[in-house]
Amino acid sequence: MKMNFHKLVIGASMAIGVSALATAPAHATSFSFDNNTGEINTYTGGSDGTFIRGNAQGGTNAAIKALTDNDPTSNVELWYSTENPTSNVGFTATQGSYSATVSSVTADDWSSFGSKWVGDLLNTYTPFQSVWNGFSANTKSLITSSFPSLGIGDPNIGGFQFGQNGGVQLQLVGHLDVKTKLSATISSNLNTAWSAGVGAILGKTQANITVSDIDAKISLLKPLSASTTVQAQINLLTSYKDLLNFQATLNGYAGGIGVSEIAKVVTGGQTYYAYSFNPTVSGITASDDKLSYSAYYTWNTPGYTDPSKQVPEPSIILGLLGVAGMFATQRKFKKASI
Repeated sequence: MKMNFHKLVIGASMAIGVSALATAPAHATSFSFDNNTGEINTYTGGSDGTFIRGNAQGGTNAAIKALTDNDPTSNVELWYSTENPTSNVGFTATQGSYSATVSSVTADDWSSFGSKWVGDLLNTYTPFQSVWNGFSANTKSLITSSFPSLGIGDPNIGGFQFGQNGGVQLQLVGHLDVKTKLSATISSNLNTAWSAGVGAILGKTQANITVSDIDAKISLLKPLSASTTVQAQINLLTSYKDLLNFQATLNGYAGGIGVSEIAKVVTGGQTYYAYSFNPTVSGITASDDKLSYSAYYTWNTPGYTDPSKQVPEPSIILGLLGVAGMFATQRKFKKASI
């Protein structure tokens, strides 16, 4: 009966310790919505593929729910009216001493991170690396400057959470394959270059131009390249040829090109641009274009650790050590009693 009582006390102590570990209080995350809240909108997800405009405009409850409901298909769009944000709008999340601001991406932001984004894109989709390496500096600049028109700087955030040490994780909702968008961007660049004078230089219709035609014309112009005007024509023709090669490579690429939308994240005194090229199929699409929201992407700050792996509070550890000490004391007592 005496031993049973000791076992009961130790068992109860263990239960209390484990219960304390399981129910250790977590700091709640609060959200505030910044700048032009009229450009922030919430959508509800679901397996039926419909996305219903929510009430984030003027009401934040729907937005907070979408950010924290562990459902990446419900999401908050940062910059609602167009696909090309002209300012950074978004939200600030706070948890204890941690804070993070998540916002849309502007053309000025692209000038800061665009080159790195292109490098990461090419490292992921290596068939495009060789054709890119063959581009002139003018062509690379032209293409990079056009990426804001892809319409991926108005991110749909499907989830937000802090990690153990203040790191941040985002779920970015987007397209499973942006090849169509990339193709449209290249076509737009080709049309712009044509209107800038390619057609006049070549004296042909746009539909009948080949890379060989351009090479032949450049060869004729090179002896006259000391002229500033002629060199400008050569540069224009070279960029047009590069774009044609890019378009041909894109059209011949059999795989999908998964590219997330992009969010600006400021936390811990650092500025990050959140994006990913590793899609997870969502199983649904938006009800309007049948393309959007077909995938979601997970992005973390460096060193992010999932909060579900939270280290116990020091007081809980001491409590568990106390339980262990009771075991040791009990064992010594038993030995002394024998």
